[in-house]
Amino acid sequence: MYEILFSISFVISVILLVFMYKLRNIDIAKLLIIGDILISFWILMETLSYYIKISELVILFQKAKFVSAIFIPPLSLLAINEYTNKKQKSSYYVLLIFIVPILSLTSLISNSIPYKFISNANIEYLKYALIFSYSPNIGFWIHTIYSYCNVLVVFYILMIKAIKSPKLYCRQNIFILVGATISIIINILFIVTKFEVFFIDATSICVLLTLIILYCVIFHIPKSVMVPIARDLLVENIEDMVIVVDSFNRIIDINPAAIKFIMYLERTNKKINIGKDRNFIGIKIQEILKFIPTVKHIATTTAENNESTITLNLNNKDFYFRMYRSPILDTNKFQIGRLFMFHDITKLQKYTNDLKKLNEELSISDRIINTAIEDVLITDASGNIIKVNNSFERISGYKKEDLIGRNPRIFKSGRHNKSFYLDMWNNLITNGYWEGEIWNKRKNGETYPKWMSITPLKKSNGTVENYIAISTDISKIKKTEDKLHSLAYYDLLTGIPNRTLFYDRLERALIRSIDTKKSVALLFMDLDEFKVINDSLGHAAGDLILKEVANRIKSTIRKSDTVSRLGGDEFAVIIENIDNPEDIRILAKAIIEKIFLPYSILGREITLGVSIGIALAPYDEFTVEGLVRKADAAMYDAKESGKGRYSFSSEEIEKRNHETLEMQIKLNSALANNEFILYLQPQTIFTENSFKIIGAEALIRWKTIDGKIFTPNKFIPVSESNGMIIPIGNWVLEEIFRIDKILKNNYINIKLAINVSSKQFENNNLVSKIKEIFKENSSQNINLIIEITESFLLHNTEKAIQNLFELKKLGIGISIDDFGTGFSSLSYLTRLPVDYLKIDKSFIDNIADPNQKNLTPSIISMAKILNLKTVAEGVETKEQVNILINEKCDEFQGYYFSKPLVISDFIEYLKQHNK
Repeated sequence: MYEILFSISFVISVILLVFMYKLRNIDIAKLLIIGDILISFWILMETLSYYIKISELVILFQKAKFVSAIFIPPLSLLAINEYTNKKQKSSYYVLLIFIVPILSLTSLISNSIPYKFISNANIEYLKYALIFSYSPNIGFWIHTIYSYCNVLVVFYILMIKAIKSPKLYCRQNIFILVGATISIIINILFIVTKFEVFFIDATSICVLLTLIILYCVIFHIPKSVMVPIARDLLVENIEDMVIVVDSFNRIIDINPAAIKFIMYLERTNKKINIGKDRNFIGIKIQEILKFIPTVKHIATTTAENNESTITLNLNNKDFYFRMYRSPILDTNKFQIGRLFMFHDITKLQKYTNDLKKLNEELSISDRIINTAIEDVLITDASGNIIKVNNSFERISGYKKEDLIGRNPRIFKSGRHNKSFYLDMWNNLITNGYWEGEIWNKRKNGETYPKWMSITPLKKSNGTVENYIAISTDISKIKKTEDKLHSLAYYDLLTGIPNRTLFYDRLERALIRSIDTKKSVALLFMDLDEFKVINDSLGHAAGDLILKEVANRIKSTIRKSDTVSRLGGDEFAVIIENIDNPEDIRILAKAIIEKIFLPYSILGREITLGVSIGIALAPYDEFTVEGLVRKADAAMYDAKESGKGRYSFSSEEIEKRNHETLEMQIKLNSALANNEFILYLQPQTIFTENSFKIIGAEALIRWKTIDGKIFTPNKFIPVSESNGMIIPIGNWVLEEIFRIDKILKNNYINIKLAINVSSKQFENNNLVSKIKEIFKENSSQNINLIIEITESFLLHNTEKAIQNLFELKKLGIGISIDDFGTGFSSLSYLTRLPVDYLKIDKSFIDNIADPNQKNLTPSIISMAKILNLKTVAEGVETKEQVNILINEKCDEFQGYYFSKPLVISDFIEYLKQHNK
């Protein structure tokens, strides 16, 4: 029977561990879990001692149980400290209370260091009971004294807690105190050798009982005690009316708020007296109206989710309530009643009705103002803005939200002195209006002229209620002549020489260099990633940056040198009279460093890089066209080398340009010669403890007639620049359908992903081609995924989103490739009909590096929130796979599973792995 007792106890301890594991994030639960593990180990040793009756092993089991006995006392002290909300102890305190247990454990294992623990251990079975006898040594007595000191401290803490606890908590604290007391008494009985009448050492079972009591008291009794009280207080004190009915619609409970409202309605009817103690229990809910017969009208509007709006008309006064109905179910899910909650929305409804009426009165005048071509601004009598129309927003650059409540002085351009504004107000007061030309400042800081008229709107008593200002932007008229003059030779935005004047000055500089016998340097510059900034912050912000860039370049070069804006974000500098080419290198570095300094634009700090190409005359070229071409080529070399740097013209660059040209020529005949081929790289999921191939990405390769093989990163940029991307993309679409047929003929039905370029979406080329192919293959049910990069969204975002929705209508999935390396705008991501996020290889490469922060878990979590699937590309190691599985990444792709394969190899590979 003893072995059965300990076996049952062990099972109970394991079950308790399962329950407590669900609470593992709670601090005290962590301590209880450790304690349960120790108790389970202790009981397991006792159980094994009964089933395996080999003396040597049983003695070993009996000694092993001391490990639990050693560490349970200090652990119980920590748990009780946590339970009683004692101030958190420092790590030094924790170390202090574990010094003796650590010494005892060492003594138990070695039985000599630092002192002996027990000796003369012996085992015998008396009436089927296990008797473990031994001679306690100094180590045993030290730990016994230490343990019971711990127990006494725990007992004292619990006793104080029970005495000082509020009445509500007394029961749970007394439970714990009684359990601890029982454990102490039984421990003492079994330790003192004269009590030999006991057949077994039941200390472990008593400690388990104490642990069960702790678990129940801490995590269950408070809920059963406090929750009913809290619910009663909530219902009794809530301002909303609460009525509970049974399955026959008879009232079984009603809160004070509901009784108070019914009594309020009753007071309007003097014929009926409900009385303060009126009991509504037992009547049907609809019979409440009998107590308020003066209600002339009642209407119910049903909304969603068991909600209704109730309207009561009492003595020509309307009351509005939002009624919430909720069924009350028993444990068998059978409806035994319903709960009604009535929320008074009378004030809110009256406010809404007043707003509707006012809105109807103002709608006509509001439409007139908002559709006016002129900008309109209205202020109150104090001059604070209360309304602007759409034209004002468009012209000033401000939004309505930016202006309401502010004073029009924020538009001051700084061009007018104080006397100008004094004259304006004098005329306004004297003549009743003011009209004239004024310069204002837009939100972006730009000043502009406008023709404005200001008129006061007065009340019937003659006091001013509002001022209305109507104005027209005349900046175009004022600037026309200046533009015509400056457009001929100067850039309108930056004020520096334009392309026309640049070519003229470069030609003159080359002619002068013949006489001076000195070199001329041409620096071609292009701002790095300027389009992203321009598209993100707006062209106004982009213009401010271009102006600042021009100023910074001008401040870096000599006054005799020429800086020019050739267009967009391209600049050029002409440097004459060069004695040492090294000076140009130093100048290029200075320009890069100066342009990289932060820009403060619209309250933001922005940094910007620049790539510079340098050509020297007469060393590289002496003609204007040749020098420009070589400087331009050197600039593109700087960009391809990593941006934010400079590059001198060289024979290597020229050679690379010729190779690119040769590639462009070969591309024109590549399709006709069938030089392209699609490889398939498997996409795998982890399910049921194994990997399964569920798709593949089609990767194009170009194998030329002479045997050279080019990957997409080599020829796709060239094909995008010369327009070949359209026919190549069309070939990929037709080829993927052919591949899908081959796979289906081999009983393989998986999703297939292809990469598309943003160029393919221009002029609706891609969507039209897909529709055409779908029509030609109407009987073929292909599972096609289109992969786009984040940069796709930077070009005409709204049109891009529209194209994606058209693809979705055709049943095509959308995947964002290289996610996290580009635009990564969450606002756009929530608007896109996207199915997959493909995590870029650069994140996967570093996912296992503890010294680097990695966004992969965040991307996966975000995708889960947006209901998107994630695909990790570039997976190459087992460690990466394990981490991604742990982070719940949906799909994997990379050389760890397979390199890209031709169709025949892919079929064989899939059949081997999807058995």
